[in-house]
Amino acid sequence: MRTILVFRDALLPLSETFVANQSLYLSRYRTYFLGGHRASPSLPIPEDRLFVLNAERDRSLLSSGFWREMLFKLFGIVPEELRAWAGRIKPILLHAHFAPDGALALPLAKKWRIPLVVSFHGTDITLGEWGGFWQKWSWRTYKLYILRKFRLLKASQAFLVPSTFLLRKAIQKGYPREKLHRVPYGVETKFFYPTPERVEPGRILFVGRLIERKGLPYLLKALAPLTSEFANLRLVVIGDGPKREEYRQLAKRLLPGRTEFLGAQPNARVREEMQRAYLFSMPSITMPSGEAETFGLVYLEAQASGTPVVAFASGGVPEVVVDGETGYLLPEGSVDGLTRSIKFLLEREDLRHKMGMAARAWVEKRYDLRKTNAILENVYDSILRSRCLDVKD
Repeated sequence: MRTILVFRDALLPLSETFVANQSLYLSRYRTYFLGGHRASPSLPIPEDRLFVLNAERDRSLLSSGFWREMLFKLFGIVPEELRAWAGRIKPILLHAHFAPDGALALPLAKKWRIPLVVSFHGTDITLGEWGGFWQKWSWRTYKLYILRKFRLLKASQAFLVPSTFLLRKAIQKGYPREKLHRVPYGVETKFFYPTPERVEPGRILFVGRLIERKGLPYLLKALAPLTSEFANLRLVVIGDGPKREEYRQLAKRLLPGRTEFLGAQPNARVREEMQRAYLFSMPSITMPSGEAETFGLVYLEAQASGTPVVAFASGGVPEVVVDGETGYLLPEGSVDGLTRSIKFLLEREDLRHKMGMAARAWVEKRYDLRKTNAILENVYDSILRSRCLDVKD
């Protein structure tokens, strides 16, 4: 099998199953991983396929790992240990996830003379660039990306996006159409699958980071009027983030005794909750900065589990949820619309079952991981063929 190297600055946060899915489940390529540091907590990665510049993530100025990471990021200095490791695995293509990581990976592709592919996943493209550059919250690698963007445009062989929505955004940001490829995320349908006997009426699930963009307050407000009609109404929240305590207090006020915050959870627990849920709702919104839900893998995971979705028609969500067939999509910010749609499904268990079956079939047809990863591998093939022709010429 041919070897590719995936670069991700932080390897790999629990929320980035889309990166793991596009790396670990390929049929014709073997993937190795390179990163600046390990995320905490992180998804499991085979240790024999992994190189981390700062393995302990030690921030001490006396730490050799810290200086390896910093010198690489700021000046593109490749340590001898990394050169030796790359020499053993012999990657023929470098795939960086997120635009800032693409900018960090530029020196590697140049030194090793291999093609660079960069995946855009959302905020890296939808966020206003120079406005975000000067904000206090702008992370260092994002600043480096803005400074190196022109080089990235010229040096990269391809840019991948999961949705048509993000493809349009990338074009607006100056990325050439001929280098852009739509490669949707896929779902492991053997892992996420329906268990109708476990579904609990009234159980509603939210899975997402606890930040403003994911829209949890809209869901809490939408459910509040339904508590008097549905005694079994419960909301389960999976995810963590800076607004966790604020949202817990809001839930206590609007849905007293009916909300459970589970924090971040591994995939197995997410699957279990999706199989138990009567419906799934994460009503994401578009932020003033331009940030939006560019795809929404979690919607597909819910649908693969036979769980209908109720959400806002925001960003790329309409590409993965079929309004009126696999769930309901409402205008952004419409709390009343959320309330009506959720109530309608709670009252119609037969409709909920029909939508759940349609949702499962939709994912199997369009977003099964093997089908979407075949698209990715075809892009790799095309790049490597072109590379061979260029060398021959």
